[in-house]
Amino acid sequence: MKKALIWLHRWLGVVLALFFLMWFASGVVLYFVPFPGLTQTERLQAAAPLALPAGCCLSAAAAAQQAGLTAPRLEQARLGLLGVAPVWRLSASATEGGAQRWHAVDAASGQRLAPLDTAQALQVAQAFSGRRALASEWVERDQWTVPQGLDAHRPLLKVRLEGEDGLELYVSPGAAEVVRDTRRAERFWNWLGAVPHWIYPTVLRQFPKAWHQVVVWLSIPAVLLVASGLVLGVWQLFLNPRRRIPYRQFWWRWHHIAGLVAGLFAFTWMLSGLLSMGPFGVFDGARLEPQARVLWAGAAPALARGPAEAAARVQADGLAPLEIDLQQVAGQAWWRVQARASDGALAQRLVRADGVQAQVLAALPDATLQAALAAMRPQRAAPQIERLAQYDDAYYARGQGAEALARRPLPVWRAHWPEDGITVYADPASARIVLQTDRRTPYKRWLYHGLHSLDFAPLLARPLLRDALVLGLSLLGLGLCATSCVLAWRVLAPAPRRRQPLARATMRPQQG
Repeated sequence: MKKALIWLHRWLGVVLALFFLMWFASGVVLYFVPFPGLTQTERLQAAAPLALPAGCCLSAAAAAQQAGLTAPRLEQARLGLLGVAPVWRLSASATEGGAQRWHAVDAASGQRLAPLDTAQALQVAQAFSGRRALASEWVERDQWTVPQGLDAHRPLLKVRLEGEDGLELYVSPGAAEVVRDTRRAERFWNWLGAVPHWIYPTVLRQFPKAWHQVVVWLSIPAVLLVASGLVLGVWQLFLNPRRRIPYRQFWWRWHHIAGLVAGLFAFTWMLSGLLSMGPFGVFDGARLEPQARVLWAGAAPALARGPAEAAARVQADGLAPLEIDLQQVAGQAWWRVQARASDGALAQRLVRADGVQAQVLAALPDATLQAALAAMRPQRAAPQIERLAQYDDAYYARGQGAEALARRPLPVWRAHWPEDGITVYADPASARIVLQTDRRTPYKRWLYHGLHSLDFAPLLARPLLRDALVLGLSLLGLGLCATSCVLAWRVLAPAPRRRQPLARATMRPQQG
């Protein structure tokens, strides 16, 4: 068994040593420089104030119907500006059962706008950034737009703008808005971080299923490599009669020491990396029934006031409206208005849209939210509902401050159905369901996020300590990888054996 383990460990190490070195080094970069993405905060900060004339505009459903689009889901319909004209941006299909695409629809007439041409897209990019465009090109996908989340926007116009930071924006011609931004430093570090770490080159990542299989079948032997190394390391040290490191040669000795010190972390990191891909349905769990969100919304009420009145009421409160969408909860309709305060901070307000008196609220009434949560699953026993003012093990955010709260707002209401372990988190400020978990979520939380990124609550509360641990453990892993690469090279290209010098024969004088 020991000989088989040594053989397995040696040859897996020969194949994967450079991959391990790449993963550890790129992981450090990725920890500090994430993959490019346009956050909602960045998008709203660049938006112009929404000035709507009285009586404008159509609702999202009416605009979609007028434009000949299948009715979009409410959370995928946003009222904003295109230049100075109010438009609905809808994720919808032009044909029944067709692919979902983003469309811009005139909010006053319901006329579907043609996709932007190059000149129009350049104007959108320049208005978003406040800079002059230097060059542009149409791309179906490139290294920074390869994820499937952008498929409904393709093709995209990539625009390079003036400035020392090398800003490039990607404009969706259908939605008529910027959907991604990158900067020179961000792109540079991602070539050293996310791209090698995730095996993310465009030539592979554009085929999601093939990419998934490549990562999974690289990760499985990587887990076996570290596991076999741990077993051999402990075996050699503790099952050795002399109870000491049996290697005298420099690289072998330090590989053994580094493996004993960093091997456990390397194993948990490799295992959690494999589990992040959800191989073989390991994290597949229960899901909300399709009808649950319909019951959360309740019967659709008649709208008594339009978005223009909602924007005016929010503006009267000293906020500049930026974007509006419609939320329906427990049979009530609310306009959600994203706005900017005088100090530049973002805020959101809810304005009642149906026949009840128009109110401007910072959050839904507790009774409304509790009723919506209780009605979601009538076929199950009543859920346990409570208000959370702090994060729990499933609902949490990395980082601190306003950006963390933007990703995971507080407070939220949590509804838990013990019968099947389903839990739903609802945000009263946005009137939306923000997270759904099941019984397998805690395992994913600990086995992936916890082990891979050290996303444990005590460390999230102490970011400097977490940073120090990640860097320290990564440096230990890099040391282990360096010794592995040297030994792998020596296996592939062994040094020639030194020839032993021949012993000189004793010369006897000839006798005459």
